Amino acid sequence: MKKKSRRKFLADTGRLLVTISAFGPLACGCRSEKVEKDAELVGLHIEKGRLRLDLTEPRFRGLAFAGNGVRIEFGPGRKPLLIIRVSEREFAALSSECPHAGYEVLLPEQGRLFCASGHGGSFDLEGRVKSGPAQSALSRYPVEKQGSLLFISYPA
Repeated sequence: MKKKSRRKFLADTGRLLVTISAFGPLACGCRSEKVEKDAELVGLHIEKGRLRLDLTEPRFRGLAFAGNGVRIEFGPGRKPLLIIRVSEREFAALSSECPHAGYEVLLPEQGRLFCASGHGGSFDLEGRVKSGPAQSALSRYPVEKQGSLLFISYPA
C-alpha cells in the first residue's frame, strides 16, 4: 500500500470537511438559524430578517464619506458583501462577485469598483457596468437608512 504524503492527506481531509459542512443545513433544516449564528460570530446583527449596521461603530468608518465602502465578510463559503456610500444620503449593497466570470470585485477606487481579475471590467458606485466584458450590473440589495443605522435585505 502506497503511503500518502502529509500534504495530500491534509488536502483530502480539508475537502472532506468542506463537503460535510455543505450538507449540514440540509440535514437539519435550520439554515436561517445557522445564518444568524454565523452573522453573530463575525459581530453582525440580523434584525427582522435584515442585516443591521451601526454607522457609529469604528469598523464602518469607511462609510463616512461618499465614494468609500466597506466589505462585509460572512465566514467560510459565503461571498462578501460590498456596502458603498454613493452620496451623502444614498448607500448601495452590492455583490462582491463579478457577473462576467465570478471574479472578486474590489472596494471603490477613484469612484469605481474594479474586478480583481485584471480583465479591465469596472462598475460605478451603484454596481452598473462602466467597462469590460461584464454585460450586467452587480447584484444589488435593498438598503434603508434610519438615523445612524443601515438595514440591508440580504438573502440568507
